[in-house]
Amino acid sequence: MRVALLSDLHIGMHRPRLVQPMLDAISDAAPEHIVVAGDLVQRARRELFAEAEAILDQTGLPWLCVPGNHDIPLMNVPGRLLWPFHEYEMSVPGPREPLLELPGLKIIGVNSTFPYRWRNGRLTDRQIARVKNLARTGPVMVVQHHPISLLPGETKELMLNAEKAITAYDEAGVDLVLTGHLHHFNLASSASGMKQIHAASALCDRSEDPPNEIAILDAEAGGFQLTRMIAPKDGADFVPQPPIALPSRR
Repeated sequence: MRVALLSDLHIGMHRPRLVQPMLDAISDAAPEHIVVAGDLVQRARRELFAEAEAILDQTGLPWLCVPGNHDIPLMNVPGRLLWPFHEYEMSVPGPREPLLELPGLKIIGVNSTFPYRWRNGRLTDRQIARVKNLARTGPVMVVQHHPISLLPGETKELMLNAEKAITAYDEAGVDLVLTGHLHHFNLASSASGMKQIHAASALCDRSEDPPNEIAILDAEAGGFQLTRMIAPKDGADFVPQPPIALPSRR
């Protein structure tokens, strides 16, 4: 089973010249499904969501998405507090916390956005308990926008309940946790073998970010293989990097 991993497209503040190369890279990799770890758009406006939807639909593949903080209103405070997901749900298929069971991999989507804490997000005890219950059979990958740990030197705050979530996910036997938000790739591992994949930005045009990238995840007997695909800032194609072996915990 092969899955394409994307995060932080930020349509509306993205690099249009990289859209077709991204679609070509996905087509060449021939995954069965696409998973997006939030921030489809820069601002939660219907026309931007429609553009993001049109881009992903060009792949001809089913795609699963969880919301990011940019996918709910920022300046429209009544909209953010009263109907934060109205525009998101007009374009994104499925629930905000999707569940997908593929051959060799169960994907559990978690909505880590929190309208009262727009940038940093949170998880509730109920959400954490849901993951623990669903993770009884695996292998399992949890997908959420906000990370459960930060990179060295990171200035952003952790979401509320991050420490509780990382302990619960680890104890439940979760194999992989895919997050976005930081725009920098990193791979971290717990002492017991849970892997945290901090995804880089697929398309965001922010000058201080590293080069854009996506990833391909292969679920294989005994574990996973992760292949990063990076678009150098002076180039126009997503270039595959040497694959990274990620052993399964089960």
